Amino acid sequence: MMKNHQAPRQSTPLSHWWEKTVSGQDTSLSASISRLLLQAVSGLYWLGLKGNLLLYTSGRKRRTCPALPAISIGNLTMGGTGKTTAAAFLARHLQHAGIKPAIVLRGYRGQIGREPVILWGDEATTGWRVSETGDEACLLAQTLEGVPVAVGKRREAVIARLAEDSDAQIVILDDGFQYFRMNRLIDIVLIDATVDISHQQLFPAGYLREPVAHLRRADQIWLTHADQADPAQLSRLKKLVRHSAEELPVVETTHQITGLRMLRGQPVALEQICARQVLAVSAIGNPESFEQSLRRLGAEVTARRYADHHYYTVQDLREIEAAARAQQADFVAITAKDAVKWPDRELDIPVVVVACQLQIISGQQAVAEVVDRARQALGESHYD
Repeated sequence: MMKNHQAPRQSTPLSHWWEKTVSGQDTSLSASISRLLLQAVSGLYWLGLKGNLLLYTSGRKRRTCPALPAISIGNLTMGGTGKTTAAAFLARHLQHAGIKPAIVLRGYRGQIGREPVILWGDEATTGWRVSETGDEACLLAQTLEGVPVAVGKRREAVIARLAEDSDAQIVILDDGFQYFRMNRLIDIVLIDATVDISHQQLFPAGYLREPVAHLRRADQIWLTHADQADPAQLSRLKKLVRHSAEELPVVETTHQITGLRMLRGQPVALEQICARQVLAVSAIGNPESFEQSLRRLGAEVTARRYADHHYYTVQDLREIEAAARAQQADFVAITAKDAVKWPDRELDIPVVVVACQLQIISGQQAVAEVVDRARQALGESHYD
C-alpha cells in the first residue's frame, strides 16, 4: 500500500526554485513572469546549441578521433534516465562477447584535477574519496570486475590514458550525446518511458537539453523503465520517437532488482521485505522508479528523497532514522549509488542496499548490433 507522505527533495535554493518554476508547481505571478523570462533565455540557448552543432556538421570544426573506439550513452533531458545502469549492462555485454571495455565519465560533482584518474574495483576506490571521483564512478568501479573506470574533464585525454595504461579495447562514454567535438562509433540515447517529453521545453525553460527532433542524430533509442510506464504513455512515446527518427531501432528496457544486502555486505532475501514497512531513501534522478520497484516486491513504501548526487551527512542520517521511526519502518532501503556515499554509521533500523540491473524487454537485435559494430571497429585501424 502506497503512503502519501514524502519529504521534499533536499536541493540548493536555486535548483529548488527552478524545479518549482518550470514544473508549474509555483502558480504565483512572479513564477509566471519567471517562466516567460526562462523561455526567452531558452531561445538563446537554442541558438547557441544550433550554432555549435552546425560548426561540426558543416566541417568548419573537425571532430577529434579518440585513441579507442567510443560508444556513447546519453540522453535528451536533464536528470536521470538510467545511464549508469545502462553503462554497466553494456560493459558486461561486451565482456561476455570477449571484448575488453572501459567506462569514461566526467565525474559529476567530483573534484578530480586536470589529470585523468583510473579506478580498478574496490582496491582502487579506497584511495579516492567519492567526493573526488563522483558517486557514479565509484559505483561502477566497485560493481564491474575487470572494467577500468576512468574519470576526467577532457574525454580525449582520459581515453588516451586508458589506451596507454590499460588493456581496454573500447570505451563506453557516459553522457556523451552532447559532446559534439568527438567522433563516436555509436550513439545510444536513453529516454525514460515514464516521463512525457512531448510537451517539455528546452533548458532552462524545461528539462530538454536538445529538441526531440535531434533524436535523428542517434543510432539507437533505448526506452528505460518501460515496464513502469502507462501503456498509453508508452504508445505515445513510441510514436513520437518514430516521428522524429523513424529508421532507428528502439530498445525497451527495465531496471530489475537483482538482490538486497546489508550495508556490511550480508545478503538479504528479497522475500524479507515483502509486506514490510520500508522507508525508501534515495538521491537519484528517478526516485519514483526505485520506489515502484520496491512496491513490486510487496513492500509498503514511504519515501524520503534528496537531490540527485546528494552527499549524505551524519545529520541526514539522524533525520532519516527519525523518519523511519515515525513511519514504524522495518527497513531503510537505499540504492547502490547511495551506498557509496553513506556515512560510516549504523542506524537502529536495518539499512538494506538494493542492487538492480538493466534488462532488455524487446529489441535484443539492436544490442547484438552494438557488439557487431564494436567487433568491426576493433578489426579496423581507423573508423569514421
